[in-house]
Amino acid sequence: MRHASKTILVAALMLIAGSATAQSVSSSLGLVVYPSNNQAASQVAKDEGECHSWARQNTGIDPANPMAGVQVQQAAPPPGGGASAGRGAVRGAAAAGIIGNIADEDAGEYAAVGALIGSVRGAKARQQQQAQAQQASQAQNQAIAQERIGQFTKAFSACMEARSYTVK
Repeated sequence: MRHASKTILVAALMLIAGSATAQSVSSSLGLVVYPSNNQAASQVAKDEGECHSWARQNTGIDPANPMAGVQVQQAAPPPGGGASAGRGAVRGAAAAGIIGNIADEDAGEYAAVGALIGSVRGAKARQQQQAQAQQASQAQNQAIAQERIGQFTKAFSACMEARSYTVK
């Protein structure tokens, strides 16, 4: 009985392994490769593997991690960005102090409230600037990654075409 359960387990594993198909290099790049000389499926797989290695060696790009080895310069913070909360506090305090004087109230209390409001606004503006800079950096990184994958795809396609495949 123990032997039968092992046999069933092995058969189930073989069935699962047989049904799981690995994605080819060409399809992972969005390419269609046609064997112009009626190459067998095993030959196509071998050629794709060799061309993948060749393209990676000649471009220095690994499509699984296209940004490897790339130094991307981060966007510099806006000039004086660290002082925006302080500037906002000073502006808020000055404006509120003037209002307090006009209203014949305690200008110091108005200035304190104005400073608080101004510093919050300044900090919020700085956060927005940082978020925009981060989005711009991410967009730049994505563009670089796409360009590098394009370079790799060209090299892979050239290799496959040299081996008598039509690549689209």
